[in-house]
Amino acid sequence: MIAMLLAIIVVPQIKRMALRCGVTAKPCTDAPHRAAMPLLGGIAIIGAVMAALATVHALSLGILIGGVGLLAIGVLDDILVLRPLTKLLAQAVIVALVLPLTPSARLAPWGWVNALLTGFFLLATVNSFNLIDGLDGLATGVGIVVGMAGGVIALLHHEIALGCQGLAIAGALCGFLLYNASPASIFMGDSGALPLGLLLGLISLHAGDLSGNSRLSRYVVPILLMLVPLLDTAIVSVSRMAMSKPISRGGLDHSHHKLLALGLSEPVAVAVFWAVAMMTAAFAVAVVIMPHALLLATLPMTLALFMVIALFMIDLTFDAVSPGVAWGYLQGLARFILAFSYKRRLAESLLDLALIPAAYFGAFLIRLDFQINDGLMASLLGSLPWVLLMTYAAFMAAGVYRGMWRYASVSDLLRMTNGAVLAGVFVVLISMVAPIELSGSVAVLYVILLTNLLAASRFSFRALRRGVALLAVADNRVLIVGAGALAEAAARYLSAANGRRVKVVGFVDDDLMKLGKLVHGRQVMGSLGDLERILRTTSFDELLVAADPLPRERMQRLWEFASSHKVPMRRFSIRVNELGPVNESEGLSLAGTPHGAAGG
Repeated sequence: MIAMLLAIIVVPQIKRMALRCGVTAKPCTDAPHRAAMPLLGGIAIIGAVMAALATVHALSLGILIGGVGLLAIGVLDDILVLRPLTKLLAQAVIVALVLPLTPSARLAPWGWVNALLTGFFLLATVNSFNLIDGLDGLATGVGIVVGMAGGVIALLHHEIALGCQGLAIAGALCGFLLYNASPASIFMGDSGALPLGLLLGLISLHAGDLSGNSRLSRYVVPILLMLVPLLDTAIVSVSRMAMSKPISRGGLDHSHHKLLALGLSEPVAVAVFWAVAMMTAAFAVAVVIMPHALLLATLPMTLALFMVIALFMIDLTFDAVSPGVAWGYLQGLARFILAFSYKRRLAESLLDLALIPAAYFGAFLIRLDFQINDGLMASLLGSLPWVLLMTYAAFMAAGVYRGMWRYASVSDLLRMTNGAVLAGVFVVLISMVAPIELSGSVAVLYVILLTNLLAASRFSFRALRRGVALLAVADNRVLIVGAGALAEAAARYLSAANGRRVKVVGFVDDDLMKLGKLVHGRQVMGSLGDLERILRTTSFDELLVAADPLPRERMQRLWEFASSHKVPMRRFSIRVNELGPVNESEGLSLAGTPHGAAGG
């Protein structure tokens, strides 16, 4: 409360000072703000945190030096714009000063290795938190969630000073959010993002150290708490390497930019990130109180979930240029990444490295009513290599890796089911000679879970795109005339078309038996005679005729309605035309390749 009230009072003063001194973010064509925005909001945030902690005697020397040191570097960067290497070296110096002044995170049994791992993690959180500060309220809200979760974990273990540090950061950011929420009137700038990344990283490390139930929590909790900024940085890094772009150069390829490109409004995109941050924070709190065996058993499922999100965001990079086309002109590391992730299906294989243990451990968890001990978990880990070997062999035999996630269909689902059943058979057979304790019920559960996890992962891209489309701001709202197979194909095409912010609002059809039914998730809202009512209750911008040739009088009624209301009308059709010989003067381009580059 002290930190929040101080931030509320001080932020307006900092805003006026930044405007008076000209320390502002200059507007650009890609930014939502068309006027210069004051920076230096971090001065108010960090000042409020330090003052609040000093008031309750919870301000440590490491927090003070780290926060103030990176605040100074951030202010300099906001004013002068430091070079990336200069800024990184300055951050490394501050982190090196902080390490001996804070409790060891015990990431490794050797002191120098522990220091290197801790320093690397803190540098990663400093820069990743800075990189997600790209939308109004985005970094602020994520920081609130991380600070609150770290404070809760600390207080659950009676660590009052650490709890106060997490809650003070959350409180100061709550006060700043009043001015930083969309539409923002001030940005935190590097003066806020850099020190906050360090402070939240320290709190995450120390929160992971508190659990006595599992050694894994020392690694899992910090990553879960800071997963949103860390995952975004990893996605951007891999995407840029895959497209042969410098990692250090700025760009509009962060996860929040990709959501905006899919049609989400800025507040909705920010809310999505807040929701993910809350989910990962809840997982982190659960991990701290979870027994070691249960944590090991559930960790693969958590890992698979966030791997799917990461792969989906990376795949969005290729909306403009397909992987095959990019592979043709890229060289070096970029070509290597594309070859092994897309051509060799390495990404799917790595994901299955989490899905298979998730199904295997999950089968035992369900069979034993989630009562699992360390001895059984050790036995399962010992037999896991055999299960992985047999399952991968079954997947290869069933052709699980032949499909494409973007276009997953029923035939792919059948291959996944065959692969899972075959994996169950292989695992049962190998259990006769290998040290695998497998009952019939566990084998059946393994097949069922593996089938569902494979289907969920392979259909995830389509499901996530559909979910984003439901949240997107549509530039064009379409009412489809017809509710048959052609209309369903039209709705599927419109919902899957990349880069088009089109939303199908529903269908109209004169077949009264279809009234109220759902086609591709959208309702048949009435007949042609109900168009006036539908326009009043559910506005639409366009009529798309996707039906067999309508009778002349009905087509005339449609034209009259469209003309009187100035609603554009188009026809959707699927044509298959026979091609004759292609003249040399006619270019035939396949998958965006130049004339003559592809054939067949």
